[in-house]
Amino acid sequence: MNRYHMIKKSVPQLPSLDLFRSKDFYEDNLGFKTLKQYDDILLLEKDGIELHLWLCDDPSIPQNSSVYYQVDSIDSMYLDYKNKGIVHKNAELMDKPWGMREFYVIDSDGNLLKFGQVIEK
Repeated sequence: MNRYHMIKKSVPQLPSLDLFRSKDFYEDNLGFKTLKQYDDILLLEKDGIELHLWLCDDPSIPQNSSVYYQVDSIDSMYLDYKNKGIVHKNAELMDKPWGMREFYVIDSDGNLLKFGQVIEK
């Protein structure tokens, strides 16, 4: 028996207080496309990466949830999101000591979306 089981894919799941508002935010601001929508879950995709948003009624849950995306062309992504007014006011683009260039966005429900690119040396 094989003791090693390969993980093939990871799908972040974030809470949403209003799936319709979340759908608009992710499609209009971040370029996600809706794959499927149900009463209590929204399945989105961008660049081959899935994101699921699940309906919740406790505002403290999204305010304490986050996802980290490693990206390419972070400078142009940052400018695009900055022009849309969605970059977190305290999380402008900057080089971090752990070797990543990062900025953050807060979605319409308070989930923290972190975007980072490896700093080439």
